[in-house]
Amino acid sequence: MNDIVAEQKEKNYIFFSIGSYNYAFDSTKVLSVMQLIELEYPESLPPYVAGLFEYNDKIIKIIDLRKVLNLAPIKYNLNSKIIVVKAKETTFGVIAEDIKEIKRIFAESFGDLPYEKSNSFLEAIYTEKDYSASVINLDNIANKINDPEDIDNQPKAENELMLPDDEKSKEALHRRKLHYARKMREVTGVIIESQDTYITFPLDKNICCVQILHVAGFYKFSNVKIIEIPCTPSFIKGVVSLKGRYITIIDLLKFTENINTKIDEETSIIVLEHENYQIGILTGAIGETIDIDENLLKIAPDSSNNCLNACVVNDFMYLFLDINKLFSDERLYINN
Repeated sequence: MNDIVAEQKEKNYIFFSIGSYNYAFDSTKVLSVMQLIELEYPESLPPYVAGLFEYNDKIIKIIDLRKVLNLAPIKYNLNSKIIVVKAKETTFGVIAEDIKEIKRIFAESFGDLPYEKSNSFLEAIYTEKDYSASVINLDNIANKINDPEDIDNQPKAENELMLPDDEKSKEALHRRKLHYARKMREVTGVIIESQDTYITFPLDKNICCVQILHVAGFYKFSNVKIIEIPCTPSFIKGVVSLKGRYITIIDLLKFTENINTKIDEETSIIVLEHENYQIGILTGAIGETIDIDENLLKIAPDSSNNCLNACVVNDFMYLFLDINKLFSDERLYINN
C-alpha cells in the first residue's frame, strides 16, 4: 500500500464527483467549501487552471482536476463547488461538481494503484460495495502548481468557456463573487482565535449551521440502509450501521418543529459527535462552510431549550445548532 496512505490508520476523507468519476482526499487539508463564483483571468493560464480568486488577501489558483487528470472537459454549472485546500504550504481551490460525503476511512480500505509513479496525482483507490473513488495526492498537485517550468499555457477564452455563460448564470456568479469579497474584507488577515468553521445545511425554509468540529461525517441518505426501530418517538428514523457501530438517525425538523422532512435525492445524513456519543441528523443537501468569529456572532434571545437558535452572521440569518442542548435533550434517551 502507498506509504502516504498507510502511515495513517484512520482519518476523514471528503468525497466528490467530477463527471462520472468519484474522487476523495484528506479532509483535514480543506479550508473551505464554497459555491462556484466568477473567476479572474490574466492574459494566459496553464490549461489546468480554471481561474484566479482572492482568498484571505491572497490570490489563489482554482484548479480543474479534469485537465490535470486528462479527462474530457465538462461545462461547469451553478451547483458546482470550489473546495479550498492547503497542501505543502500552498493554498489553492479544486472545482467539484458535487460534494458526496465526508467519512472516516481505515487505511486498510484503500487499494494500491496498478502502477508505481512517485509523481502521480493519484495515490490509492477506495472501493466499497459498488462504489469506488480515486484518492487525490494534493501534495503532488501543489508541486505542479509551484513548478516554474510548468508554463504550458492556453488561450484565456478556452478556460472561460467552461463557466456558465448565459446572462442569468453570469449575474449569479458575479453576485457570489461580490458576496465572498465582502466577507473577506470583514475578516482580517490575522487568524482570529475565536473564529471557527461551520458547515451549513437547509432545514425547511431555513439555513442551519453546525461547528465542523462536531461533524464525524456526512452521507447521502440513498446510500445508507436505515433499520427502523419499533415503539420509538416519531422523530427517530431508525439506526444505521457505520463501521460496525450503530448510530441513531433523527429527523431534526420533526424533532424541533414537528414537521416531517421531505425525502428526495438531495437528502443527507450528518453524523454529529459529542464526548463519547454520536447521532445522525436528517438534512437537505450539504451546503458551504462558513467561518464565524464568535465575538461577532449575534444570537437572538431564546428562553426555550430548543437546540436551534437564530443567529446573524454578516447580516444573514442562520439557525445555529447548539450541540450541548441537542445531546442533553432527554427525549433522545430511553429511561428504564
